[in-house]
Amino acid sequence: MPDYSLPPCVTLIFGRAGSGKTTLAFLYLLNALTEQEANTNPAACVFIFDWKLEASQRLGIIPCGTAAQCEAALLTRCVVFNPFIMFGQDLKSAFRWFCHWVFEVSRRGPGKKIFYVDELWHFADAQSLPVELEKIARMGRSENLELLSSTQHPRDYHRDLRAEVTEWICFSMNEPGELDAVRSYFSGVDQVADLPRGSFIAYNRESGGELAGKLF
Repeated sequence: MPDYSLPPCVTLIFGRAGSGKTTLAFLYLLNALTEQEANTNPAACVFIFDWKLEASQRLGIIPCGTAAQCEAALLTRCVVFNPFIMFGQDLKSAFRWFCHWVFEVSRRGPGKKIFYVDELWHFADAQSLPVELEKIARMGRSENLELLSSTQHPRDYHRDLRAEVTEWICFSMNEPGELDAVRSYFSGVDQVADLPRGSFIAYNRESGGELAGKLF
């Protein structure tokens, strides 16, 4: 059953190329998939829209290409979806299908779920926000479904989606337009312009807390 007492969880990691943002995203996903004895909050399932064909290589997981394969992969707690097999080059339709499937699957049982897509502005840009993705961002919390994305270009994310972000993880970025897109949600974003590669500042909009970290 839906649990409306759960907090929303929409995380956006951003930074320039080579800053460490994608590395952090995959470390987070790997940690979420560790054995339950070693992780106090393991994910019931991780869902990855692998349109760059990067996740399957980084995680060493054979990707799914059909609906049946996605269903079968639920037993492994990690569904890496290669959209080209079912949809060819129609990636926007593939993305909408996967968003819908992920939300419906997340309603089947308890436990934390994570939906990750890199540079999702390719499928939900500043002018358009698919209803299937909006449903995850706005209603995912009741199904314990977290939305996670990483990007070089937060300004290309739809304003309504940026407004749903509960945690900004900010790597090095000095492009004024990108910082402007984040400033109304995290007033201290300008401090990331001077960050070295591998360092980041995480800002939680719910608590107002900031945490500085370093990957390398």
